[in-house]
Amino acid sequence: MGKINNLRDRIDYDTIDNIASFTSSYDKEADSLIIQPKKPVSATSIDWDGDFWVRISDTGEIVGIEIEDYKGFFSKKYNMLRGFAVTSPVIRAFVIALLKLGPRPFTKKDFIADLETVCQRVA
Repeated sequence: MGKINNLRDRIDYDTIDNIASFTSSYDKEADSLIIQPKKPVSATSIDWDGDFWVRISDTGEIVGIEIEDYKGFFSKKYNMLRGFAVTSPVIRAFVIALLKLGPRPFTKKDFIADLETVCQRVA
């Protein structure tokens, strides 16, 4: 079996602070928060611990963040964000801090716990 390609290795972590200058837009119907430059850039989305998607260019530069199920999941998981407007700069600063902490190591135990959670939701 070949080695699994970790897409997170493609992220240029030196571009994390660019997020502070991005604009935020919220789609209420989809409950999706998009953080990106004013002019969107073609990108690949990389999952970040199930919390959000990091959008990167072909060179690995971070060109956006997409948080699906923002009010239904993300703001509940990180309840300290409640009370801030969805498009507040505080949300961008929080995402920057999460990225700087680095990804959670993914282990077999994590996989089983995630799988059990999904099974409970489906049941």
